Amino acid sequence: MADSVSSTSSYSYLQTANKRLSGLSSGMDIDSIVEKLMKAESAKMEKLQQQKQKYEWQRDAYREIDLKLETFSKNLFDQFGLQKSLLVRKTSVSDESKVSVTADNTAVGTLNLSSVSQLATSASKLGSQLMTSAINGQHKLSDFGINGSSEGTGSFTIKLNGEDEGKTITYTKDDTIDTLLSKLKDAGLTNAKITNGKLSLGSDSVIVENNPNFFMKLGFSVDGNTLSESNEEATINIKANSATLLKDIKNFSETNGSFTLSVIQSDGSMKDTKINYSSSDTIEDLVKSINTSGAGVTVVFGNGQMSITANATGSVAGGAIQIKEDNENLFNVLGFTTGSSKFVANGTNAIYTINGIQKESTSNSIKESGYSITLKQTFNQANDPNYNGTVTISSSIDTDGMVEKIKSFVNMYNEIIESINTPLKEKKNLNYPPLTDAQKAEMTEEQIKKWEEKAKQGLLRNDTILSTALSGMRNAIYTVSENNPFKGLFNIGVTTTATYTDGGKLQLDEDKLKEAIAKDPEAVVKLFTDSENGVVAKLRTAVDTASKQIDDKAGKTSFADNTYSLGRTISSLDDQIEAWKDRLKAIEERYYNQFTRMEEAINKANMQSSLFMPSY
Repeated sequence: MADSVSSTSSYSYLQTANKRLSGLSSGMDIDSIVEKLMKAESAKMEKLQQQKQKYEWQRDAYREIDLKLETFSKNLFDQFGLQKSLLVRKTSVSDESKVSVTADNTAVGTLNLSSVSQLATSASKLGSQLMTSAINGQHKLSDFGINGSSEGTGSFTIKLNGEDEGKTITYTKDDTIDTLLSKLKDAGLTNAKITNGKLSLGSDSVIVENNPNFFMKLGFSVDGNTLSESNEEATINIKANSATLLKDIKNFSETNGSFTLSVIQSDGSMKDTKINYSSSDTIEDLVKSINTSGAGVTVVFGNGQMSITANATGSVAGGAIQIKEDNENLFNVLGFTTGSSKFVANGTNAIYTINGIQKESTSNSIKESGYSITLKQTFNQANDPNYNGTVTISSSIDTDGMVEKIKSFVNMYNEIIESINTPLKEKKNLNYPPLTDAQKAEMTEEQIKKWEEKAKQGLLRNDTILSTALSGMRNAIYTVSENNPFKGLFNIGVTTTATYTDGGKLQLDEDKLKEAIAKDPEAVVKLFTDSENGVVAKLRTAVDTASKQIDDKAGKTSFADNTYSLGRTISSLDDQIEAWKDRLKAIEERYYNQFTRMEEAINKANMQSSLFMPSY
């Protein structure tokens, strides 16, 4: 019988497979026998592993509920904990084309907006055109006055190094220098390029058959029909573009520097922002630096000009956009100032008359008596034919809005009750214990997934912490506030359902709630928002208490295992499992040693018996 190759089985605890005789003499499948023996020996350890798995699943189930409780507690306060969240008002505006209005819970009375003589505008300034003598690849031929025919096209023919036949190149006025360079290279001027802001053909013999004026506009001198490569003395003056370096702008000092922008903000204050620049920056680089600086302006560059606009509206003394500490006079170079004066631009303030009082605001969004008003247009001016009188603004309790808010509270409460009741009532499935490692090794991932879904059922059935949480939340719902005319939610139409299996879910009588709101809307709101006896405060206390108990039991992902009870249990089981693995390893080694000695004894007996066999 050939030696069998022993492989590590699901019940092997040895780190490496030792070389054994493995049934050579006895004819027995020793690996299979040892595996069956070890399966029996492993039973106690597998029970520990199954217990550990159950505790881990239970811990994770607790944490899932804990996360829902924390989210519920936060949303409770954000959505229902403050008076402004529940006391919903609706506005009435006599002319919505002129203003838009919203009202918070403090909005009362009527406002009469009799005129808006001026809207707030942003400070803005357009600089003069910037010029440069340095060519770059983004310049268009039209920048040099090359416009071609009436259709904007043209051509020229060049001969290189005494060639008999020339090469004709066509162009349009919108071609860039980069496009032209590509065409020249295709025609044989392979060294054509831009050098130090000048166009270089890279050849000492270029003859232009026609249209030599094309190259003259690009800064070349032309002797008859021959181009001179020496164009260093040629002077061109063209509009700067976004790729133009700051140092190449006319009158730039060719030094690095910085400047400070002082700009109006949305609250009417002024903010100073220092911005550094380098002479080798492009105009595009400078635009990006300013726009991303947080100064509160938007800079745009195009057609050789730069504009700067404040993001916020309004006028302030000294200007809504001011340039400070511009020692190199960069903004003068950029066309915003003259001489040594600093650039200043101002916006305008909104001027309006409300309830007979003229007011002024840096913004078109104003607040008055709990109303948020956005001015859309001017009116009450002599030249305004659309003026049709005063705009009247008022507010009232939005009963339907309040009903919808309280309905959303009921829905949110019922969702958390459902998420607690489901695991609390879920039956255990005793036919599906946690799988052992050996069992998983014989199953597919899908089979394991379906098995474990059943095995996890009922882990928190009749759990004391969850039962206590539900009890505390129900008590909060039935909170009685003696100082409130409605006493409790039950008197405004919010009660628990009559169905026992609902587990304490709420139901809403909308008609009764509307009657309560019509009678005393603020008292309805206080049933929820009162800091001492309000339902929100009581509910949050009950939820936070339950969350603390869950943390003590199951911890959070950031907790160390020894800080919560399930973690300590799982750690203890880990220690026991590791101890069992060491014990099983020794047992497996002992079994193999015993079988090895048996094999050796049989082999020796076989050798001795062969000595007495007759020879033929």
